[in-house]
Amino acid sequence: MKDQIEHRVMLSRLFDIYEPVLTEKQREAFRLHVLEDWSLSEVAERLEVTRQGAHDLVQRARDRLLEMEELLGFSAKDAEWGRHFRELGRWYQRNMDKISREAAAELAVLLPPEEREG
Repeated sequence: MKDQIEHRVMLSRLFDIYEPVLTEKQREAFRLHVLEDWSLSEVAERLEVTRQGAHDLVQRARDRLLEMEELLGFSAKDAEWGRHFRELGRWYQRNMDKISREAAAELAVLLPPEEREG
């Protein structure tokens, strides 16, 4: 169950990043089936294709998203940047009293809201 959820989250991230490389039908089939949990029969009816056609569209979309990530690695790079920002946020929290108010204000602007001091 946990693996399925993690897999869906990963596919969702890839879709967010690489959606433009998919055809319109692949995009719609993938969105409905994977992200909105429609059955293949429901997707087929919506897209006016056979159930097998819907399956093929979803599979081709999934394959293309994975291929793009393998080639470009944007999702992995995004996750790495997130780790760096969290590390920067922790450093900022530990060292706020050691840096000037002006430098702290400039640094705070770079951090995601959840990493800033409340």
